[in-house]
Amino acid sequence: MIKRLGMTIAIVAAVGLAAPQAKAVDIEVQTVFEDAMYGAAIGAAIGLGAMLLTDKPSDNWDYIVKGTGVGILGGAAYGMYVSSRAMAQIEDGKVKVAVPTPKFRRAPSNPDALAMQVDLISSRF
Repeated sequence: MIKRLGMTIAIVAAVGLAAPQAKAVDIEVQTVFEDAMYGAAIGAAIGLGAMLLTDKPSDNWDYIVKGTGVGILGGAAYGMYVSSRAMAQIEDGKVKVAVPTPKFRRAPSNPDALAMQVDLISSRF
């Protein structure tokens, strides 16, 4: 029991420390990858905590796996939301085409309504 707990803590720590070393070609991809790794570490820690709160922790190791999976999905979704982009982006005279990310906000005219915004063209001057 103690060995398994020690191994689990070591794995969670290794996953958490590996995220800042992520390398990616695009800064948006790097952001999504890092957020997914942080989500995995947080999810594994929550799964470990939930496992330890059960009557028989040794029978519930799947809590860690489920927590890690949910953390990866949540972290990746957050990373995609944070690094949202337009459909066409102009940088250094080159046009990059990507899938636009919708942004949801409260409508300024009606606070009870939800408005969706999609950027079509983005450029830096």
